[in-house]
Amino acid sequence: MNTSQSVRLVAKLNRDTKENKIKWRVSPSGALSLAGTETVLDNAYICKVLDKYIRLFRLKAKFYYDEGAYEWVENYRLEFVDVTGKSEWTFPDSTAIYDLYETVRYKTSNVEDFFKRFIGDEKEGDEDSL
Repeated sequence: MNTSQSVRLVAKLNRDTKENKIKWRVSPSGALSLAGTETVLDNAYICKVLDKYIRLFRLKAKFYYDEGAYEWVENYRLEFVDVTGKSEWTFPDSTAIYDLYETVRYKTSNVEDFFKRFIGDEKEGDEDSL
């Protein structure tokens, strides 16, 4: 898969997630593909598209810029996994993965439904309910 295909695929995942065509769920973090100092931040998410499982998560890792000198760097990982959660292939880094992560996080939190139920038909600027 070349980079162009990868970016197009991630963009389609994002669009289909926004349109509720793809449903993500929180994934158990037991079989995450981490190396060295990598640590998962927040939840990991998983969905099934066609016959493939896709996992998405945010992580941090030490980035060494000199011997003994490092900083923590955050990143996002999107990967195909098998039915047991083991990584089969990892997508190349791209900002599109960050966008997908934010969409998935929003959708799985049910915030949209909360807003609809809590605010209802209130008009913007209605101070009585605050």
